[in-house]
This record gives sequence, structure tokens and C-alpha cells, in this order.
Amino acid sequence: MIFVLKGALFDIIMKRLLGVIIAVVILSLPLAQSEIDTYISNPGNIPDFHNFQTPQLEPGQSGDFSLEILNRYNESLEEIIIIAEIYHRADIDESESLEVIPSSERPYIQNAVWNSNLFGEKNIVESIDTRKASYEIDEIQSNETISLKFEIKTNDDTKEGTYFVRFDMNFVHNGTERQMQSRGHWSMDEWEDATNRSNIPSGSPGNINLTILDVDGIIPDSSFGVKKPIPKWPLYGLISLTIIFAGLSVIFYLEEEGNYPGLNKWLQKQRGKLNEFRLRLKYRKSR
Repeated sequence: MIFVLKGALFDIIMKRLLGVIIAVVILSLPLAQSEIDTYISNPGNIPDFHNFQTPQLEPGQSGDFSLEILNRYNESLEEIIIIAEIYHRADIDESESLEVIPSSERPYIQNAVWNSNLFGEKNIVESIDTRKASYEIDEIQSNETISLKFEIKTNDDTKEGTYFVRFDMNFVHNGTERQMQSRGHWSMDEWEDATNRSNIPSGSPGNINLTILDVDGIIPDSSFGVKKPIPKWPLYGLISLTIIFAGLSVIFYLEEEGNYPGLNKWLQKQRGKLNEFRLRLKYRKSR
């Protein structure tokens, strides 16, 4: 009887010990990346993409695209990867993905660099894919701002229109991997699903269901333009005609007032010359 009680007690102790071990293992596991942290995902805390400088180019020209990113968290970010990618083109008549545009008619990215406002060093980025610039940064300290820049190059055959640039930012914050993306990474249906009020849990950062989009925050898209300049001679012609007709209106008004006999005499003389010119034309046509 004593042996039976000891065996039962031993089983109870082992079960409890096993339960404690399982609980410790579960608690020691890192949080899932998809778990939303309201501090990390708060629109007022996420890295601030700002001060965009976007070029407006003629086909065949090149120009710099730049922006700044501020770390607004109280902690540093580590193992950062930021990707800027040209992904779409649109104009008045059509809208299309960059992938369907022939490579000879696309703008492309080159000469990507980044630097920090704290350290001021210039870091050159090597990139094989001409559609994107990928920046790998070891650390961004709290309240540190980094500047990203790359050159957009076009040729004479580059299609005109507005080209959209999307961003992807991955980093480690307090030992947890986080990912943030811009609007261009999702289809219209996916975006509407995530922003539909019926799908947004109470207290969702930015009133967006980030779980549906599988990200920790939303960062902005941007764009640049490629367009041939509008000819200026029609504008100059319109301005000239406006000045001429305005001047004639003033002259005829002063003539009707009758207070400027010299002006009336000059107008009569000009009318005489105009009538003489008309009679000459009429005489030549009749011969």
C-alpha cells in the first residue's frame, strides 16, 4: 500500500514538473513577427519617411531621388534593410505595372548612397537590379536621421508618365524582427479589406488591420515624373495677342471719349491707310 501511494505521488510530481518545464519553454520563445505591438505600430512612432526630393525628367535626362528617415523610437534599430523600388507607371490614358514595360522604355536606378546625420559618412550601395535600390544598415540610433539617395536615369525612348516608388523596411527592435511596407505592396482588394471598418479591431494603429496585411506598420509611397516639356510658343503667342487686344481696347475707348484730338487724327490716318490697302487688293483681284 505504501509503495502504491509513493508511485502515485511520484507521478503527480513528475506531471507538475513537466508542466513547469513546458511553460518555461513557451515563455522563452520569441514573439511571432506578425504579432502587432501598438508602440511599434503607432503612426506617431514608426520611422518617419520625410523630406522627399523627387525629380521631374524629360526623356533622356537623369536626376536624383532622395529622402530622409528618422528613428522615432526610444531604442535603436538594428540589422536594417530598406528597399526602394520603381513598380508602376500611370498617365491619363493608362496604368501599368513596370514589369510589362520593355526594359528599353523604363527608367532605372543607379548610384545609390546613404549617410547619417550623426556620423556624416557616405556609404555607397552596390545594386544589380536596376528597378530598386537596397540599403543594408547596421544600426540607426534613437532620434538619428539617415539620408537615402539614388539617381534615376532615362533614355530617349523612356515612356512618359508618373512612376511610383514603393518602400520596404525590415529591422530588429529589442530582439524582434519587424517589417513595414508602403501602399504599393498590396492590391486594391487587399487594401480595401484591411481598411474596411468591419475588419478593423478596436485600437488598431492608424485604423488599419495590419494583421491582414502581415506588416507592423505602413510607410509612404512616392513618385517621380517623366514628360516632354510643353512647347512655349503658344503661350507666348497668347500673351502677345492679349497685350495687343488690350491696347486696342484702350485706344478705342479714348477715341470715343473725344478728349484726345491728336489720337483721333492718328486713328483716322490709320483707317485711311487700311482702306487704301483694301482697295489695292480689290483692284489686283479684279484684273
